[in-house]
Amino acid sequence: MADHASRSHARWSASATARNWACPGALAIIENLNLPDVEGEAAAWGTACHEVSEACLREDRDAIEFVDRVIKTKSHSITVDEELAETAQVYIDYVRGRIAEHNEGASDTSQHAKLFIERNFKLDDINPPYQAGGTGDAIMHFPRWKLLETVDLKGGRGVVVEAKGNKQARTYTLGAMLEFQGFDVEQVQSTIVQPRAPHKDGRIRKEVLHVTDLLDWTSDLLERMHLSRAATDAFHACEGNSVKLDEWSEQHLTPGDHCTSTFCDARGACPKLKADALRKAGVFFDDLDQPSLKNTPDMLSVEELSKVLDAADMIEGFIKAARGLAHTLAEGGTGIPNYVLVERVGRRKFKLPDAELTAELLKLDGPVNEIYAEPKLKPMGALEKLFGKGKLDAFIEKPVTGTNLVRADKTTREVLKPAAERMFDILD
Repeated sequence: MADHASRSHARWSASATARNWACPGALAIIENLNLPDVEGEAAAWGTACHEVSEACLREDRDAIEFVDRVIKTKSHSITVDEELAETAQVYIDYVRGRIAEHNEGASDTSQHAKLFIERNFKLDDINPPYQAGGTGDAIMHFPRWKLLETVDLKGGRGVVVEAKGNKQARTYTLGAMLEFQGFDVEQVQSTIVQPRAPHKDGRIRKEVLHVTDLLDWTSDLLERMHLSRAATDAFHACEGNSVKLDEWSEQHLTPGDHCTSTFCDARGACPKLKADALRKAGVFFDDLDQPSLKNTPDMLSVEELSKVLDAADMIEGFIKAARGLAHTLAEGGTGIPNYVLVERVGRRKFKLPDAELTAELLKLDGPVNEIYAEPKLKPMGALEKLFGKGKLDAFIEKPVTGTNLVRADKTTREVLKPAAERMFDILD
């Protein structure tokens, strides 16, 4: 199975395009931090999901076959469970389905679709000011349609990834165009497969562009790359001068939704984001340099409360990022005043495989005839594979466990009435 965790990244990676595009100074801040390469659990889960997906496409297998297999990533061991397998299978089925759809009408094999799995590319041909490139999860060329498609598997559920205008996806598509310049292509398609995140356009969504539109966008990309290059050069020119660095921050750093949506490594140390977050949270420092916060949300009007909620994502994101940065630095050997590293203890588990454990239990003086559980059904995904999707829908439910308050423009779910109206009929 391919080792995704050990891959190196270009200085301007496709995954960083949206961040660097929106915030020209981000790359300079991140490189200056010189953070140790610490892999989070969510990233490790995504890596494992990609490895399962790649193995299935290369070996003509289904993801359910990998359940209970342990995949070692850079810093974690991920046990493939039903959710991971189902996430991978949505992507696998999509890629297979697209190829089958195209090839069904092909007159001969020379017209069959071509699939490239986990293909690395560089953007050298456009002469970028940085080393730039990335790795496309799946790239498909459909000769009958004169279409080149890149597919990006997203395993996350917290940040919904849009397909329209997606700069990371467009960078993959541009890289594919440069890599396969001999293909007859009139249109390009960027497809996002994000099985764990509901979206109004579905869990699989796309953007289709004519190649001339992609070329126009490439000009904008190069312009943004040069802005980032200028910001990096300016940053190094004012190192050691705090006044100039403050001026640089104001000019080249742009906090926004991209700080969280692109998982910017600098968000825990970004001076502009810190200032904006503290200001919006109403935090000030007293004469003893202690942070203070007026804890009086009950005094806010509903309009003011709405504004606070609008700022909450940025504030919470900054706090979470600051904690993550401190933890990363501590893991790398940097002392954090008043904080120490301790073990995070997981759930209990047996040290031995079932067969060896059974042999040991049989040696003990105890109820050996009661050590086995009753046989249980296979996971839901495996049963759907056996019976066919849709045939088990009548036996499946998604229980409602409460309510959430979310931004109206960030959800596709049905809007609920207030609790009183849900519980009682309102009489005219």
